[in-house]
Amino acid sequence: ISEIKSLKETPSTMTRVAVIGCGPSGMFFLHALALRRKRLEEDGDTAAIAGLPDVTCFERLASPGGLWRSDRNTANNVGEEKKEDETSQADSNKMYEGLWTNAPKEAIEFFDYTYDEHFGRAMPVYMPRQLILEYMMTRCTRNNPSLFHNVKFNTTVKSVIFDEDLGQFVIQTVNADGSSTESFFDKCIWAAGENGIPTIPKDTSWVLSMGGFKGVVVHSSKSGSNFDELVCGKKVLLIGDSYSAEDLTLQAIKLGVKNVDIISRSGEGICVQTGSWPNGCVRIYKEYELTSVTNDGRGVIVTSDTEGEAILNDIDTVICCTGYSPNTNMLDPSLVPASNWPCFEENNFEEYEMLKDWKMPKNSMSEVLGDIPLGKISQPGYVRHDIYRGQLMKNPNMMYFLERTDTPLLDMDIQAWLLLAYITGDLSLPSKDEMKKFNLLTLLEGYKNPSVRYDSEENYGEHWYSFAKKHEDHWSNDLSDERAKQLGRDHGDFNFRLLARDMQDVKYPTQIGTFSKLNEKGRSFVNLGVGSDNARTCLNKDSPDASWRTFRDEKNPSKYCSIMTGTRAAPLKCRWLDLNGCSVDEIVDAVKPSESYARSPLNSAIEANVLKSTILGPVTKSYDASVDNPCDFIHSNDN
Repeated sequence: ISEIKSLKETPSTMTRVAVIGCGPSGMFFLHALALRRKRLEEDGDTAAIAGLPDVTCFERLASPGGLWRSDRNTANNVGEEKKEDETSQADSNKMYEGLWTNAPKEAIEFFDYTYDEHFGRAMPVYMPRQLILEYMMTRCTRNNPSLFHNVKFNTTVKSVIFDEDLGQFVIQTVNADGSSTESFFDKCIWAAGENGIPTIPKDTSWVLSMGGFKGVVVHSSKSGSNFDELVCGKKVLLIGDSYSAEDLTLQAIKLGVKNVDIISRSGEGICVQTGSWPNGCVRIYKEYELTSVTNDGRGVIVTSDTEGEAILNDIDTVICCTGYSPNTNMLDPSLVPASNWPCFEENNFEEYEMLKDWKMPKNSMSEVLGDIPLGKISQPGYVRHDIYRGQLMKNPNMMYFLERTDTPLLDMDIQAWLLLAYITGDLSLPSKDEMKKFNLLTLLEGYKNPSVRYDSEENYGEHWYSFAKKHEDHWSNDLSDERAKQLGRDHGDFNFRLLARDMQDVKYPTQIGTFSKLNEKGRSFVNLGVGSDNARTCLNKDSPDASWRTFRDEKNPSKYCSIMTGTRAAPLKCRWLDLNGCSVDEIVDAVKPSESYARSPLNSAIEANVLKSTILGPVTKSYDASVDNPCDFIHSNDN
C-alpha cells in the first residue's frame, strides 16, 4: 500500500520498463539500449540520457540465451497450469543437442560485430548452435560487460496485470528461494519467445496412448543429451516435417539410426523439399496422418486420403516435431493478442471496409487460379490485426517481440531498435484508425505474393491446393523449376522489405532498401534464402555422393558471402556426417579470411561506417546502396 501511495504521489520521470525473458530478444533489447547510452554519453547529451528508460529484465533460467542453450535449467514455471493439448511444458523445454543452423549464417551477422572479428577465420555456411550463441553473447557484452547486471536471473514471472487506476503494470515474480516480489512498471515487453511451450497435438497423443504404443515417445525439445540412446540402431518415427525434424533426422543418421520414417501431414515442410538423404535410410510419408497403433504396440498405421494405409512395424522411438506455442500464461488475458484475424465473409467486413473490393494483382499463378475473393484469414506471421509494430493496440504499453520473417535473429535485433524508438519518443504512436490501416495495407501488400497469401488465407489456399493435386505436373509443383524458385524469391523479397521499412524508420546502421524496393544488400539477403532452398532440392539420390551428402555439405560454399564484410564462406573440414564435435577447430580449417577467401573491396568503407554508426549513432544510410554487392549470390542450379 505504501509503495502504491508513493507511486501516486511522486511519479518518476524515468520510464520503467519490464522485459520478460533474456533469450535473444531480451539480449538484443538490452544491447540496443546500451548502444544508445554509449552514443549519448560520448555526445555529452545529459538530457537525452536522463530520458532513457530504466529497464529490468526477468529470466527464469540462471543465464541468458533462452532456447539457444542446450544446458538450460528445467525448473517449473510457477503458476502454470497444464493445458489439455500440451503434453510437454516449459519446465521440460530443453533444446535438442544436435541443432545446427538451417539457414546460412550470413543472414544472421550483425552490423557492429562481424564473424571475421569473432572467429578470425572464414566459417562454413551452416554452423552449430553453440557457436552462434557464443557469437551473439560476445557481440552484446564485449563493449558492455555489465549488460546483464539489471537482469534478475532465476526469477519467474508469475503474473502481469495492468492497473487502470495507476496506469502501470503490476508484475509478480517468484525467486529461486520461493519468495515473491511485486513490482510496478510503465511498460512491459514480452520477450519470452514463440517457442515457449512444446506441444503435441491431441490426436497424436491420443492415438499413441490409447493404442498402447510400447516404444518411447518424446517431444523434439526433450530428446536432449540422451538422443543417441533414442536413435542408435533404432527404428525412429518423426511426426512433423519442419526444421526440427530435419535437424534430428540428420543427427540420427550421424549416430547410426537404423531407419527414419517422417510423417508429413501437410506435405509441404522442409523435409519434403529435400531431394535426398544420406544412407538412403529415410522415408517421407507425404500427406499422411498417424491413425492407429498395431503389431502389439510395436508398430503404427499411417493413412493418406489418396494412398490409403501404410504399416510401419517395429518402431522403437517416436519423436514429435510438432512445434511449440508461445508461453503467455503469466499475462492477464486482456494483455494477450488474439490468435486470428476476423473471419472475412461476404458482406461481413464491418470496419475492414477496404478489403471488400480488393483484388489480387495479376501474377504467375493468376492464369490457372483466376481471381479468388478473400476468405477466412488465419494469423499471418508478418502482421497481427491487433498489434501495431510490436505494440498491443488496445494498450500500446504492452509490447511484443514476434517472429515475423524467416530470419528471426536479424528480425529481433531490428525489433529491439523499433520498440526502443517508441519508448524514447523517437517514433510517435499514430491513432488507432491509422494503426489499423497500416496493418491492413501491410497484410494486402503481402497478399500480392501468391505464396504469402497461400500460407494464411483459406480460399486461396484451398484453390491452389486443389489445383496442385489435380495437376501434379504443373511447374509450381517442381521446386527445381525457375518459376517456382521465383515464387520463393518473391516471398523472401516481401519478408526483407518488411525489415527494410523498420530499418529505415529507426535509422538502423545497415540499410537494405525500403518497403517498396530492396537495394543490392537487401537482394543479397533474399538470395541467401534461395540458395539454401536450392541446396536441399538439388540433392539427388542417384548421385555418386548421395550416401553422405547433406545440404550442409555445400559444393561451392564460396558463393555465400558476408553482407557485412564480403568474406566468402569456407568449406567444412570434412563431410558433415564425419564431424565429431562442434568447436571451431573441429568444423573448419584455420584459414584467415584474407588468405584464401576473397573479401569485398568495399570492406574498409563498410567497416568504417559500421564503426561510425556504433559510436556516433544511427545514420540514415550506412554506405552507398547504389554500389553492387560484389558477392551477390550466383543464381545457379549448381549446389
